Amino acid sequence: MNMKLNRRSFFGVAAVSPMSAKEIAKKVVEEAQMSASGISYFSDSIYTGVPVSDDPAPTMKSLWDVFKDIGVPDWKRDDLREDAKRNRTLDPDIAGLKSMSLNMKMQMQWERNYERLVQRAIDQQKMARDKRKWFEANPNVSEY
Repeated sequence: MNMKLNRRSFFGVAAVSPMSAKEIAKKVVEEAQMSASGISYFSDSIYTGVPVSDDPAPTMKSLWDVFKDIGVPDWKRDDLREDAKRNRTLDPDIAGLKSMSLNMKMQMQWERNYERLVQRAIDQQKMARDKRKWFEANPNVSEY
């Protein structure tokens, strides 16, 4: 049986299938909870807040270069974990996990956000060095 599902037949199909109705109701409740708490499904970016020095020959190592070598200390890890929780979105792969509660999904997302913050900060340091070298090699080009 091939049936076209539209607005009018949606609830009729849901009534025929109790398991589908239960899943639909669960999804509606979860989306309502997310909406009420300001959480959305898709993320666009996470701000790392890593300052980049314009000094071509810094006299000191950057904080993130040190963290990359020795690891992130507890005080900075705690700060980044709080920043990771400020992002009120779920990635689609986490949002699609049906067997997990919203709380568990948020915990997974926050852990992922933390890892992204650390990696992004390290990557920004490398990008700043590469950018500086490129402009040194191309002095006739202005960034602005």
